[in-house]
Amino acid sequence: FYDEYARRLRPKLLVLVFVPNDFVNNAPVSRALQLRPWDRKHRLEPTVKRRPDGKLELAWSRPQDQLPSRSPSVSPTPASRAAWAREVVERSRLAFWLRAKKNALFPPDREDWFVRDAEALRRQPGYATLLEGWRPTTRGDMVQLFARRELPPLFEEALERTRFALEQFEQRADRDGAALVILASHTLKVHGTRMFERMSEIAAALAIPIIDQADYILRQGARLSDAQWPHDGHWNPAGHQWAAEALLEYIEQRPDICA
Repeated sequence: FYDEYARRLRPKLLVLVFVPNDFVNNAPVSRALQLRPWDRKHRLEPTVKRRPDGKLELAWSRPQDQLPSRSPSVSPTPASRAAWAREVVERSRLAFWLRAKKNALFPPDREDWFVRDAEALRRQPGYATLLEGWRPTTRGDMVQLFARRELPPLFEEALERTRFALEQFEQRADRDGAALVILASHTLKVHGTRMFERMSEIAAALAIPIIDQADYILRQGARLSDAQWPHDGHWNPAGHQWAAEALLEYIEQRPDICA
């Protein structure tokens, strides 16, 4: 997105909004597990692959390519028009709204397809060690793991890939003469501070400054939960307002950024 669109604007400041699921999304295997089987096979996404010399590099692939080609974890792709129509309906705005209402009243205990796929992957050669120490329940569980003290190997890998992702932006910012900053979403501190600390360690190693939205919200005398919807961690209007104000405060304290 930056290379194709944002760079054309010749930005003086690049702001990366960092949220909890960024850790999971940056690691190819956990990203593949996170997606429903239909999306795994048909989405083309930027990812990270390891070269023979051990270094990481950017690549484009379908998430399914990150899993064993004959893994039983791969659910069948819809073959009929009726099955395709069901896929479309499941992604409609009405369907999302109905599911949100249902989940609010009757929270799901498990996502059976996700648990089945993760356990099937564990039985594949070479994957048992990677998934050691992790018993999946829901996709949200993958995100919350980063609030724990110890991480299973699969999620340690996500930290390495996250550093690589931030390095890519750092290189582009340096090349194009832009300042770079991370706007850390308040949600990194909703379940303790460990997620925020993990992100901060990576940012500090790369000398990337951080705007802490959670800190800004608390300084306004508000609660972190006031920045999100009751049954959804995304920002509500107040969350967006506080994000904008925190960013403005950062810029006002550093007028040299915009010359």
